[in-house]
Amino acid sequence: MSTWATVTELMRRAVLDVCDAFDRVDRRGTGRVTDNVRRQLNETIRLAVVGRVKAGKSTLVNALVGRVVAPTGATECTRISTHYTFGGPERGIVITRDGQQVPFNLERGCLPERLPVPTEHIAHAVVFLQSDVLRDLTLIDTPGLATTTTELEDATRRTVLGHESVQQADALIYVFHDMMLRDDTDFLHEWGSITDTPAETAARAIGVLSHADTFGGTPWGNQDPIELARTGAEKFSRQHGAHLGTVVAVAGNMAQAARAGLIREHDAGTLSQLASVDDLDLELRDPSGGGEVAPGIPNAEVSRLAQLIGEYGIRHGRAEARRGARAMSDWLVQASGIDDLRRALANRYVGRYAHVKARRALDALDRLAWSNGAPPPLRAIVAEARLRPELHPLSELDALERLAAIEPNHPLVGMLDRQLSARNDAERLAMPAQSTPQQLREQAMSWSVEARRAAVVEPYPERQNAYQVLDRSFTLMAVRQG
Repeated sequence: MSTWATVTELMRRAVLDVCDAFDRVDRRGTGRVTDNVRRQLNETIRLAVVGRVKAGKSTLVNALVGRVVAPTGATECTRISTHYTFGGPERGIVITRDGQQVPFNLERGCLPERLPVPTEHIAHAVVFLQSDVLRDLTLIDTPGLATTTTELEDATRRTVLGHESVQQADALIYVFHDMMLRDDTDFLHEWGSITDTPAETAARAIGVLSHADTFGGTPWGNQDPIELARTGAEKFSRQHGAHLGTVVAVAGNMAQAARAGLIREHDAGTLSQLASVDDLDLELRDPSGGGEVAPGIPNAEVSRLAQLIGEYGIRHGRAEARRGARAMSDWLVQASGIDDLRRALANRYVGRYAHVKARRALDALDRLAWSNGAPPPLRAIVAEARLRPELHPLSELDALERLAAIEPNHPLVGMLDRQLSARNDAERLAMPAQSTPQQLREQAMSWSVEARRAAVVEPYPERQNAYQVLDRSFTLMAVRQG
């Protein structure tokens, strides 16, 4: 059975074979390009976290990394772009506009309030952390868009859209509060203008509806705001399918508290003591006043918890808090939606980045093969490589992007997306994990026939191409199953 890891490695090996074949023909003329392709195949994806001021970008970065590293208040570091990447020892480096590297120390594992270089001279900062999450990706925390300070917005646009034609971000996590505003859609339009294919803007962008715990108003009402936010996220995903591949609802503060280990037994104990307090008394308490909400629990302590996990966490987390800090944290992770986002990132970005890298590599090699003075055999090498079964996922990605550009909600988009995101052939065929090779083969052959018939009568080119690609996908699956 073909697993995701196997598919990724086979694609990588196929591209390296092309590089080796190029060098055997003309190492002197191809070596610079092929060596660069080999290096890029080992790079991790760079995800830029983008959005308006106070959208919750840094809080989301902390939740994804699993510790408080990005400042959420107004410090010098929030005025520049910061790249969080895997490495040790843990430290920071400022990259200046003229290319110098100035090291600095982290303060209690977090960015310092002041940097060793004035912010106006900084291109970006790099922070090396021993976080397993960063083994597969680099997170870029950006200043806010739609700010009153032009320099801050310029810093974000340089990071994401590219400075001097160097594009630093491979994909976006676009954070917005409760609706997409004009500034948001304008930026996504700009992002789309620098991508290589019509639908790469959607294939390379995930939306995050932040502050899910306050979506639609107060968490003390009759409706659950997180459920409302999830419904809203689905609606935004349909409305903005041309720009965002999907939209996920996340309660940032709750996610940060849980994933960064900020919940202590004392917090859980205090929260559990509020179980008998009427919701209305908690809602109408004076956050800045003195006195006690319950015997032995001052108003100030409840306000501190509200800062940590939000009013939603206080209202709905009291029962889980009785079981201790670990159970409380587990509930916060589940309720916040952060795991939904991590799965989306793994499926759409980290996993699919292998496809993107392989496609870029083949395109670079193709340009070299057709450049002036290149030996003719190079063209045949690339043409033959594109027909290899190991590189068929690139045709699936191309078909997905072409169709999603004009019909993002067409069922074929979902079918192609599943071929790229599934972990094995059973998932690709929507069959039970325990299915036998014979059952998988029969289903693959059946779907192949259906796709071939549909391609013959389909009048629209993008759909026809999708059916043809899926026909080969299912045929290859049938062959793999013997």
